[in-house]
Amino acid sequence: MSISSGSSMCGDEDGDLLLDEEEEIDFYAILNVPKDATDDEIIKAYRKRCLMFHPDRFTDNDEKKDAERVFVKLRRAHEVLLDPKQRAIYDALGVQGLDTQGWELVSRSANPENIRKEYEFLQRLKERELMLQRVHPTSTFMIKTTVAGMFQENEEDRYPPQLLGISLSQSVDCAFTGVDRFGLSGRVKTGNGRGDGSVSAVWKRVAGNVNLENTVSLSADSVSLTCRAARNVFTRAAVIVQPQLQYNMLHEAFIPSIALIYSMKLHPRWQGSIVLNISPIANALTTTMVHTENNHAKAVGSLTLSPVNSNVRLVYFIRKPENDAVTEMSVQMTTYGINPAIIMDRRLSRYSRLSCSFHFSFPSCLLYTKFKLKAGQSTFDWQIVLCDDKEALSRSVLYGVAIPYFTFQLAKMIFRPWWERFKMMFEDNSREQEVDVAKKEEAANIVNLMRATAERIKRDEESKNGVIIESARYGQCDISGTRAYPLAGERTIDVTVPLQAMVNDSQLRVYTVKSQLPGFYDPCPGDPKMLTVRYFFRGEEHSCTVADEMPLMIPLRAHRLTNEKT
Repeated sequence: MSISSGSSMCGDEDGDLLLDEEEEIDFYAILNVPKDATDDEIIKAYRKRCLMFHPDRFTDNDEKKDAERVFVKLRRAHEVLLDPKQRAIYDALGVQGLDTQGWELVSRSANPENIRKEYEFLQRLKERELMLQRVHPTSTFMIKTTVAGMFQENEEDRYPPQLLGISLSQSVDCAFTGVDRFGLSGRVKTGNGRGDGSVSAVWKRVAGNVNLENTVSLSADSVSLTCRAARNVFTRAAVIVQPQLQYNMLHEAFIPSIALIYSMKLHPRWQGSIVLNISPIANALTTTMVHTENNHAKAVGSLTLSPVNSNVRLVYFIRKPENDAVTEMSVQMTTYGINPAIIMDRRLSRYSRLSCSFHFSFPSCLLYTKFKLKAGQSTFDWQIVLCDDKEALSRSVLYGVAIPYFTFQLAKMIFRPWWERFKMMFEDNSREQEVDVAKKEEAANIVNLMRATAERIKRDEESKNGVIIESARYGQCDISGTRAYPLAGERTIDVTVPLQAMVNDSQLRVYTVKSQLPGFYDPCPGDPKMLTVRYFFRGEEHSCTVADEMPLMIPLRAHRLTNEKT
């Protein structure tokens, strides 16, 4: 039987069935298609699922209701993944991004990383506004010290640690209307016996397809007015114009300048931009290329041409999703020298992050480290200068970087149980570690709906000696100990029926994280998971185990269990 997109089987007769809330759903897992699936692959997978879960196939009222709930998700996934704009939002933000704010963000930026950052900012802002009467306060406290004097070779040249400066910044941002926002920010700092500060006021407005931002800044020696207008000019391109007028009180002179920015999405994983800065002091032209991977920046390269300081900057990111950690390695080459840096950032708890970075400048041989703790909307920075003298560089690296690092790693190994207990003090996984009872019940109901299809497919496969799923279990992966291979943990579920129902023409392909496949649920939230399958193909027994994030391909010759009998 053939099914068209406009038939009742895939139609909108039950359009009044809505999800209770916008829960986080993996549309790719529901349809069992890869993230780079074409429209034809999505339509084919959707029609196949319609044959299995359409409510008209069931006569029992309870089964019909269960099928209706699954069918609503199928149609939602089908609609979103076939719409390029909705799919871009979903890939960057998930289900929660498919709202008005998500559409507004896409009109401002074509870069998924920028969409994600702005969306997360707006989500946090929304929660804060509800608690703090639409006011969004942020603060940053920074302290700068030096210990370079402790690493001098001659004892008479050594001096104790010193405080170089302190700065404090605060800002508030308030939404007055649906399209207008107003913000205030201030900064005070002191260093080398001299104090300084500045205050800024900003007004933001969304005027149709144009985003406007006007800022007035006042400091001890200057007053500036900055205007910024951003607008999409093509489907994948945007233009930003940012003029500025600054009055320097010391020289009693006006300094006008303007920045012209053109940004364009060159490829699904490449974003490019050109920035032209024009001012009486110096002109500059900067071009930047950003390569993304899984909606995150993977590599960044920029070239700046200026009569004052031309430079090339390269950045590379290494991400570890299991620890929510990011390592950023960068190098900047200028006409005055080279400046490499490494930044290591990871999640400390649900609402806080901790980062440590090292920065070096050559030939000045300035070496410093920076620790940053971000808790909620507050940021604490501590910068420590380790070396400012070429003669003391080797001692600074040895005593200020190498020895502390290896001592820390050794302490972690020796006191590992205490270290793990210390990390757990910052975690709040009580809710994540609870199995969702509703999803467990829903998965059981879906398995009942799939049972008839699974039995029919099994009979067909038996008749042609194809793929027959003997047993399949999904759940906890035990990676403790010194074994070279993982073993299944205690918390696993039987997924034999769902996998057999997904077999098509003696093949089974699973592309995404398994917990959101029909008939699956997460039996061990927060723990590593794996899928173990034993199956028969052409009368021979096969077995395979794949990690949760890895695709499953059946059958494969490598899965065959060898017969040792001669």
